[in-house]
Amino acid sequence: MKRKYMSSWGLAFAEEREMKKLEQMAARGWHLEKFAPLGYTLVEGEPMDVRYSLDYRKQPDEDYFELFATSGWEHVTSTGDEIHVFKGSPDATPLYTDQQTTHEKYAQVERPMGKAAFTCLMLFVGTLLLLRLDWSGTAEAIIWIIQMFVVVGLVFTGLPYLGFLIKRKRMERDR
Repeated sequence: MKRKYMSSWGLAFAEEREMKKLEQMAARGWHLEKFAPLGYTLVEGEPMDVRYSLDYRKQPDEDYFELFATSGWEHVTSTGDEIHVFKGSPDATPLYTDQQTTHEKYAQVERPMGKAAFTCLMLFVGTLLLLRLDWSGTAEAIIWIIQMFVVVGLVFTGLPYLGFLIKRKRMERDR
């Protein structure tokens, strides 16, 4: 079975665009198998006309997946036990049909992402302040290494937080 990698623009910024791209790939015979680092793993199969949709739910139970199944959506994959991708026929009822529930979908993932981004920001400021002190070469090198990891954490929490925040604010403005 052939596999292919598809890169991601980031679900916080391009969720609809990525779901459309996955649909186009399925029409060409490449189906979503699982999430991969910074993207997706696709597996070759028969071309199909499908719709993909995404939901955020921490530690869902079987009833959660059953609810989607009865609405015509098949669970494809999850990552982090929090982000779930479903596949349905082109005429399947959308997972979110109104602006209020769509708004709640993004708000529930925005909050914890914002807390993590704020923590990383505080750690970044703390390491910057520590670097202003006079340290031995080894201690300073350790602080620089810690700061590098904090910057990576800040990028991977801060950017998604901003993406979800912007998406939610646009929805509020368009009401």
